[in-house]
Amino acid sequence: MPWIDISVAALLLAALIVGVATRRRRAVPVLIVGSATVLLLVIAFVLEGARLQLIAEAVAAVVVAVVVLWARSGRTPRLAVAGATLVALGVVGIAGAAWALPPMSVPTPSGPHAVGVATHVWTDPTRDAHGGSTPGQVRSLPVTVWYPAARPGPGSAYLPNAASAAALTGALAEQYGMPALLFDSLNRARSTATEKASPADGSFPVVIASPGFNSTRWFFTSWAEELASNGIVVIALDHPYDAAATELADGSIAYDDLRTTGDDAADQALADQWAGIRAADIRAVIDTLERPASDAPELAVADRTRIIAAGHSAGGAAAIEAARLDPRITGVVDIDGMPRSPADTRLAQPLLAVVAGDMPANPDYDRALSSLLADRNGARITLDGVAHLGMIDAGRLIGPVPGLTGANGPQGARLAAEATLLLMKAVDTRTPIDTRALGELGAVGE
Repeated sequence: MPWIDISVAALLLAALIVGVATRRRRAVPVLIVGSATVLLLVIAFVLEGARLQLIAEAVAAVVVAVVVLWARSGRTPRLAVAGATLVALGVVGIAGAAWALPPMSVPTPSGPHAVGVATHVWTDPTRDAHGGSTPGQVRSLPVTVWYPAARPGPGSAYLPNAASAAALTGALAEQYGMPALLFDSLNRARSTATEKASPADGSFPVVIASPGFNSTRWFFTSWAEELASNGIVVIALDHPYDAAATELADGSIAYDDLRTTGDDAADQALADQWAGIRAADIRAVIDTLERPASDAPELAVADRTRIIAAGHSAGGAAAIEAARLDPRITGVVDIDGMPRSPADTRLAQPLLAVVAGDMPANPDYDRALSSLLADRNGARITLDGVAHLGMIDAGRLIGPVPGLTGANGPQGARLAAEATLLLMKAVDTRTPIDTRALGELGAVGE
């Protein structure tokens, strides 16, 4: 709730201005504004915990009180006013930080089902740790499953494993070039899904989701919970040594070790290779689905005949490539990802391309999507005001910055989920995607 943080900053400014402007008058107005500031600050700590931004506001409150007392004492009035001005600028900076890095929150899903969540680390014994063919190794497949639950229950931690959570927030901080403390809201955040809840009765289609390079499957949480609440089993996977940080089957943590060369042609070839490894991971998850899993009772309600491959950014490319190679996949959702499959690829499955509207034009991307959709087996939707990172929960972790998450970034994951539901309906009914309903979410065919 960044509005609380910003409101505290506004009250601090008001207390400072009132305190200095009325320094020769009674202190009642200052006491009223100051009391309101303290009360709202306490409420913010109760609701959000000891976030860095709130700690900064608490320190600023003490400094404001000192400056106001100084100004009202009448000693060195000009210096007091100058000090108040500097403090005011500092408070404005804190308010900006609160807006740019709001507390992480997951919206309540809109569907009729309660949502359960479970985490596993599966393995693919046919490949080595990095997805190759070195003998004597196995490929770890860290997954989180969101699914329709039988009944509502308490929400779970956004990042349920403390050890891997610390590794992840540290890796994300390094990636974005920010202090790890600024990502602490991920550790404090709660989701609406209940851990290891009993699954709902029925048979539900499956969506397998792949995140972008150096990202994390946990950024699918809002999107996945929305889908699960509407009767879909969502399996999001991390790709070890590609994800920012993720757990392995032996309990250790794998960090991203993908490196580009600086040569565009070589880097494009590497990206194609990495997309192939990711596609193999998606297919390995399908293999796991086809085997009984006693440690994953939630998969008992998964319909193996209705599987959609989805992904964000590089994950979208992996989903397309997996669908090209695997007829078990019945539909594809590419969320703002450059396709990496051969140029002449024609998918047998319907493709939904969800494009970020708040991004610079990319002719190569446009041509690739147009080629894949040339036979009209699918649709393209552009989400206005949503940037690349706004499609996932980064849009809720970072403020609505144009070009980064987008002015409508906090709604990006929800819009992408609603579009995904329309593709699932088309797959279920074996009819074209409802472009009229799709048009209510964004611009179709642009």
